[in-house]
Amino acid sequence: MRSSLRILVMFLTVHSFSFAQENSLKDIYTEITTRINSALLTRKSSVELSGFISYQYYKTRYDEGITGNRYSFQVDPIVSYFIIKNLSLGLSFSYHYDKIEAGTTDQTDTIDQKFLGPVVKYYFCNEKFRPFLFADYLFLAGDHLDGGELGLGAGIMIHVSGNLGLNFQVKYGQIWSDQEGIDSQNLIFAGIGLSHFIF
Repeated sequence: MRSSLRILVMFLTVHSFSFAQENSLKDIYTEITTRINSALLTRKSSVELSGFISYQYYKTRYDEGITGNRYSFQVDPIVSYFIIKNLSLGLSFSYHYDKIEAGTTDQTDTIDQKFLGPVVKYYFCNEKFRPFLFADYLFLAGDHLDGGELGLGAGIMIHVSGNLGLNFQVKYGQIWSDQEGIDSQNLIFAGIGLSHFIF
């Protein structure tokens, strides 16, 4: 009976040691591969496929002194190519759904529209948390707006694992519109998104 108990204790001890060793090796492997992938994410010739969902609010001041409010939901798929380490040039496709409130009436209107334009982005480091700055110019062409939007923003990407990142960003935009009667438009939005890197 005692010898059976000893054998059982030895088996459990060896099994626990080998399980702990196996888990330790998995942790080391995960750490090494994560560091390697992290170093490769934003190197020259990598491609970043990203997408953002954002909510924005902006005011429009008309020539007559009336102010209107606009609430907008936006989806932005972006394809970018790193021309040098940490610096990428890309193309942004954007879809907006807007709800507009006139300043002097209770009337609301809704608009959906597609935009297209170049984007440049710069990452500041190769760590798990990577701050970035970006600028874009979207061509506003459609039934409701015609002109351009220059946007400047900042954010942070969190390297989740492998070649996947989670993004948080904010952006300020200035719109030049050819629509008659509009003096200026400004927007601020906050967004969340994902990035997938190909290297």
